[in-house]
Amino acid sequence: MYLERDIHRGLSIFRRVPEVPENLEYRFNLAVKNSITDENRKLFSEVTAEINTEQDPVYVKVKCVGIFSVTDESNMDIKQFAENNAASIVYPYIREEIHGRMLKAGLPKTLILPPLNFIALPKKPDKDSGT
Repeated sequence: MYLERDIHRGLSIFRRVPEVPENLEYRFNLAVKNSITDENRKLFSEVTAEINTEQDPVYVKVKCVGIFSVTDESNMDIKQFAENNAASIVYPYIREEIHGRMLKAGLPKTLILPPLNFIALPKKPDKDSGT
C-alpha cells in the first residue's frame, strides 16, 4: 500500500496549579478513533491522550489527527492499516508534545510516555468504521 500522510495537532491543553505537589501521580488515558471515507481511499486516525483529569493539579490533553490517503493499489486493506499502523504513526507526535509541555512547565516530576505496541493492545470496536 502506498500512502500519503499528513499529521495535524488538533488540540493541545496544558494546565497546572502554581504549587504542584512533589508526590503527584499521573494517570494516562489514550483513545483512538478511526474513520474511513472516500470509498476506502482515505483514513482519519484521531489519537487523544489525557494525563489526569481537569480537577487535578496538572492536566494535559493532546489530540492529533493523521490523515492517510491510498494513492495506488494496495497490498493491505485500509481497515487493516487503520487497526495495526495508523495510531502507531500518530502517537510519537503526542508523546513529544506532552513531554515538551511538561518539561517546559518546570514540574517537580515530568512524564515521558513509553513507546506503545498498538498491535498488542486490546482492541475496542470503533463505532464509525468497525475498526
